[in-house]
Amino acid sequence: VAEHALACLLAVTAFAAGIPAAPQGSCVLDQANVLSAATEQKVNDLTVALGQACGAQIAVVTVDFTGTLSMEEYAYQVFDAWGVGDKKKNNGVLLLLVIGDENYYCTVGTGLEKELSPSKIDDLLYDNLEEGFAKGDYDAGVTAFANALYDELCGIYGVQPDQSTGGSVAPVPERPSLLARIGGYFTMIVVLLVLIALVVL
Repeated sequence: VAEHALACLLAVTAFAAGIPAAPQGSCVLDQANVLSAATEQKVNDLTVALGQACGAQIAVVTVDFTGTLSMEEYAYQVFDAWGVGDKKKNNGVLLLLVIGDENYYCTVGTGLEKELSPSKIDDLLYDNLEEGFAKGDYDAGVTAFANALYDELCGIYGVQPDQSTGGSVAPVPERPSLLARIGGYFTMIVVLLVLIALVVL
């Protein structure tokens, strides 16, 4: 199931010069060799769960440098070449770490631009990735950012994927309506009054 879901990232086979092909069966390409297998698996698990629940995907790329392209251009081109996210919803997110330049960048699909505005992404990056990145603990930074982004996407789409069952979706429990809650309280009061009347009699 996981491999099938992640294979969605591999739809495009033609790539611009200098832009790497999407990795087989994964949404993480660690060209700078700074991430552990556990971190890659964590991001993949989150992406599989999201992909099944709402089509959103999280991709992570690490490189030493971006060559003649700016960091932003490189991220955009990788995002487009890989086809991150659902094709119709355009709801992918790509995190790029440029280790040699000690910098990073995150781009989102047009389907998420309102919910994940540049300022929102900046906050998520600063609050979750910055500390680990600055210390050279890329595993901690990427994991924290992926988890925070996962929570944001679950909130945006109103889903609660169950990662423990291979990404199958557990429906979000609905809160009872105000009318239903009032009706419940009224029923309890009536029952209580009946019981008191029986006791008195």
